[in-house]
Amino acid sequence: MRLTGAQVTEKSFATMEGDRRILWIDNAIMFCLGILIFILPVAHTATIRSLALFMPIILLILRYFLTKNLAWVRTSFEWQFLAFFTIAVASLITSVDPRLSLKEIWGELITPIILFYMVYLSIKKESSAVLLLKILFLGSLVFSVYSFYDFQKHGGSWTGDDYRAGGLRDPGGGEVAGLYHIMVIPFLFWGLFYFKKLRQRIGISVLLIVNMAALHITFTRAAVVALWVQAVLIIALLLSEKRWIWGFLIAVFILTATLVYAERKMFRSDHAYRIPSFREYLKMTPEQIAGPAAKAVEKRLAMWKTAIEKISENPFHAHGYGRFLFAKVVRNEKNEHFIYPQVHNTFIGMAFELGVQGLIIFLWMIGAFIWACLKYWKESSENLSRYLSAALLTMMCGYWVNNFFGSFDGDDSKLLFMLLLAMGMAVMNKLPKEKMVK
Repeated sequence: MRLTGAQVTEKSFATMEGDRRILWIDNAIMFCLGILIFILPVAHTATIRSLALFMPIILLILRYFLTKNLAWVRTSFEWQFLAFFTIAVASLITSVDPRLSLKEIWGELITPIILFYMVYLSIKKESSAVLLLKILFLGSLVFSVYSFYDFQKHGGSWTGDDYRAGGLRDPGGGEVAGLYHIMVIPFLFWGLFYFKKLRQRIGISVLLIVNMAALHITFTRAAVVALWVQAVLIIALLLSEKRWIWGFLIAVFILTATLVYAERKMFRSDHAYRIPSFREYLKMTPEQIAGPAAKAVEKRLAMWKTAIEKISENPFHAHGYGRFLFAKVVRNEKNEHFIYPQVHNTFIGMAFELGVQGLIIFLWMIGAFIWACLKYWKESSENLSRYLSAALLTMMCGYWVNNFFGSFDGDDSKLLFMLLLAMGMAVMNKLPKEKMVK
């Protein structure tokens, strides 16, 4: 059947109208994601965060309804997500507080996975990922500037820990703020290789220095250790590409910074602890490890020992998914001065919550994240995929090192982790495969 000129015009107009609606939806989704990546590190933004998280889901459904395009590109994480979800739900049977476990499964497992796939499906072109990165950088600048302001306001000393800057997240706390900078710094560093314009590199260099200074005034040892490990990984990646000068410069920086922090006891007046040997640690009770006036390191060591002893009673017993169930199980009159609600070690905590089987699946999932990024690092040329794979590898390295000293794989930090991972997987995995299909 041949279409008349009027019919062709009408069809073209309908196509234009459809394209305009799709473009509007895509822009609205990116606007929401931009707000989300900006405000995730900011405290007391739960309402805005929820709107920015769930509005794109509605818009995505509307988009698929209009386009009828339900093409799916796997991420290689589906089985890991499903296995971890299954083991978490199974823990409800033996959980010491099933209601709290159910709440944690929704907030710390289902919601981050929903966010991951929402971001993964929403990014339709590389420029969208670059835009989100620029918003992340802007957010880190605002976060850091407020840290400096709050630090000066409270008379903080750059060589002491009388006040620990926490930016817009936890002023006076520092730990979550330190983790935030650890997550941003890798994207800034590798951005020096991706962004080519001089003004871009100057701006990124300034932001990198600002974030490292802001990390310093959090006075968080775990973040400093994580940054050191990230630097070692960066050297390894640079040397694998025969970037000898950059590798040498980073190595000199690590050596200098390590010596300075060691000499100054990491700028903490109370850094000198007598940490027991491994043999002593095995024989000591948690109360002996903590002592009568436990400080940060002693409390962590004592809590880890408490959790390990409980796990050893039945390695496969799940106390229930949820970081805050630890104290409900083990706190008593003898240890309440050092036992906190969380184990302050994500990996020991996972074995406590879900049993050894849960820890194995958790490590399998982390391994899948790392393996995917490593694969794209090896396969990609000098483009956005290569930049994101290097940044994600470095970010994850610091994230999990930091989580060895704290239970930070949750809340806003976990959402930001999943957002960044999904953004990278969209560029590295989904977009190239969609182009091949077209």
